[in-house]
Amino acid sequence: MRSTSGQPQKGPGQKGFGAGSPGGPGMGLEGGPGMGPGGGGFRLAAFSSLRIKDYRWLWLGNLFSFNAMQMQMVARGWLVYTMTGSPLALGLVSAGFGVPMILFSLYGGAIADRVRKRNLLLVTQACMFLMSLVITVLINTDLIALWHLVVASLLAGVIFSFMMPARSAFLVEMVEEDDLMNAVALSSMAMNISRIASPAIAGVLLKIIDVPGTYWFITLSYVLTILTTTKIPLGDLMAARPNVPMWEDVKEGLRYVKGNAIILSMLILSFVPILVAMPYQMLMPVFARSVFNSGETGLGMLMSATGLGALAGSTIMAFLGNFQHKGLLMLITGIGFGLFLMVFGFSGSLLTASIWLVFVGGTSSMFMTATSTLLMTNTPQELMGRVMSLFMMTFGLMPLGTLPAGALAQAIGAPITVFIGGGILFLFLIAATLSQPRLRKLN
Repeated sequence: MRSTSGQPQKGPGQKGFGAGSPGGPGMGLEGGPGMGPGGGGFRLAAFSSLRIKDYRWLWLGNLFSFNAMQMQMVARGWLVYTMTGSPLALGLVSAGFGVPMILFSLYGGAIADRVRKRNLLLVTQACMFLMSLVITVLINTDLIALWHLVVASLLAGVIFSFMMPARSAFLVEMVEEDDLMNAVALSSMAMNISRIASPAIAGVLLKIIDVPGTYWFITLSYVLTILTTTKIPLGDLMAARPNVPMWEDVKEGLRYVKGNAIILSMLILSFVPILVAMPYQMLMPVFARSVFNSGETGLGMLMSATGLGALAGSTIMAFLGNFQHKGLLMLITGIGFGLFLMVFGFSGSLLTASIWLVFVGGTSSMFMTATSTLLMTNTPQELMGRVMSLFMMTFGLMPLGTLPAGALAQAIGAPITVFIGGGILFLFLIAATLSQPRLRKLN
């Protein structure tokens, strides 16, 4: 089976082509020889997946989408904290995103396995644009209220429940298994480029044109996301089962996960970091304004430092390509994530905190890339949307983790809260590494 752009396409349940196929080991940016570790073009190995035209458009769309999300995270966090002065309010707005992700992700994955994923992406991206436009108008007319942002967060959670499984499953249709970790890492790289540039840009824009002007830039990014997605062909339609209720598809996915010990273990492994460690991002306005007294510029610096480390981590993963010790790498980087987060929690200055956040960003990016790749390579394509919807559901738990993190930060302070979260993650990953040899051996 081949995509409409002529790229090799995996059939249901197939896990890719052999080394002699386009995109196999040793192939360069244009699919020619000499780009592997033994060739003169090793410097291009990290970008091998970009030789696929459809993937290039998907990658560019991801870049615009991630830019919008990162700028919104900074602008919304600053808006909420200046409106209320409450870490708990920050947690409340962020938590609204998580509830729909938990409620609807399974259905989003089932739909992604039934329809053309390009069209599903277009619909969800259009919804994000419209919602951003409404919030922008409310801000510019001085009608914005906290409940508007909570409702918008809830709606974004619903939209992402359908967008993210489709995006992950669509990526698997475009690339071979040997290129999969590279493609996942490059997608992570797009996100991390935005994590470096977008918070810094948002910080400057907040200083110059304030929140109303910044939100217009966010809305424009969503327009660019839609335009790039229209460049991608429709792609293949999975075998439809019109007489099968949607809930039966959902149950089929759950039965598969329950019966596959490796997939179930990795999903459990991804649960704890999202719940106890990732909420540190929500507390960045507290560190910038109340801990380091550095204002908008400090907020941009902290979030950009995390993005710089994450970009380095995703670049390393892209160069590793079809690395043969992904399970061990996943566990080690998860341990490092928890350890560096603990150290960051008690940084004495903005500069020191920014340095440690580089390591936090790097290890967290490598951990999530390895986990996502292992899930994809161990899942049949016809179940990809449903399995990845469970993985995305763990991201829905992150905003829920921000609510107790916000309450805890208000009670005992943001530094201690972050230290506790990092410590829980560190101990959990140590226990998993020692007790789960099958995870260590995953390739």
